[in-house]
Amino acid sequence: MPDTESLKSLHTILIDAEKGYETALADAKTPEMKAIFERMSALHAKAHSDVHAILLAKGERPDESGSFLSVVHKTVISIRSAVKGLDRSSLPSFADGDERILGAFDRAIADTGASDPAVGALRKDREALVAAIAELKAKAA
Repeated sequence: MPDTESLKSLHTILIDAEKGYETALADAKTPEMKAIFERMSALHAKAHSDVHAILLAKGERPDESGSFLSVVHKTVISIRSAVKGLDRSSLPSFADGDERILGAFDRAIADTGASDPAVGALRKDREALVAAIAELKAKAA
């Protein structure tokens, strides 16, 4: 059986990110911020679904609970929302978090191997995240 640890790790990170953006969406006050957080949540949900399917195809049973960091992220987002609000000035923090996810994609892609058909979906999801990060940074400027 192939090593799927990096895929499992990516799966967990994507669940955490999706939950974080759901919290941000619930706390957002303006239509613009709600739309941004809704798009980012959907992007992470799609990637999560893709990685979930890859893990199932490899004979794994993905854990859907996320990690303890999910709770931490939700708390931080809620506190920031209560203190400063979630506006354009908060977008660089979200972009930084998403940039860390790119490293998890890179590890999963490298560990999965170029000949594995799953790499195409991983690369596509990674490219979508790169574009979304650029959009977050542009909106923050």
